[in-house]
Amino acid sequence: MTPIPSSLAKDLIRIHKVVTRSINVSLGKGKEYVQVGFPTSGMQQGYSSYIHCLTSILDSHHTSEDEIAFPAFRKVLPLAPYAQLTAEHHQVEKLLAKAPPWIEKLTSDKYEDALRSLVNFLEDLSRLWFPHIQVEEEYFSEAVLNAVLNPEEQGRISAATGQHSQEHSGPPYWVVPFVLYNLEHDERAVMASSFPPEIMDVLIPKVWKDQWAPMKPYLLD
Repeated sequence: MTPIPSSLAKDLIRIHKVVTRSINVSLGKGKEYVQVGFPTSGMQQGYSSYIHCLTSILDSHHTSEDEIAFPAFRKVLPLAPYAQLTAEHHQVEKLLAKAPPWIEKLTSDKYEDALRSLVNFLEDLSRLWFPHIQVEEEYFSEAVLNAVLNPEEQGRISAATGQHSQEHSGPPYWVVPFVLYNLEHDERAVMASSFPPEIMDVLIPKVWKDQWAPMKPYLLD
């Protein structure tokens, strides 16, 4: 598949859309399940996997910004609020560190306390996330970045952050479908065009199919 032209700002917004949708879905479903329980064991497993992917992707996204994108941006956009953004990343990091034991307990028979803790976690995360990305998308908009970085420079930063995120999130049989299917069709096509054909043609629909199938109720068609 030939890569569809994008931009660094659009790539940033695209991963923000993945995280935003997954926070909203996780929180909405979590509140529902606190009241009525999980409808099936498969959806219970899928919900656990889905939240694992959310926390993994968010953590790797923030570290890729701190270690790769922000240092590159500082050279050409020195007045952006890096200290504020990095401090907010640390706040999110502290929240994320609490989640793994609760996620693990979600698949047990006695999941209720863990689920309530995760709903509270997701509410705290939501309060941090939405104002945070508003600042990022304002200071690193397409117009701003196009004025200071040429397409080749943007491509290098985007590739480096993408590689970093892949290396620091996982497992791939969950997180790759999670990222793709939390995007609407047009955005998904752009993301998919940058992947090796084997991922779209073999791994997702065949090799990984049974592993990510429990998450399907929480993903887009």
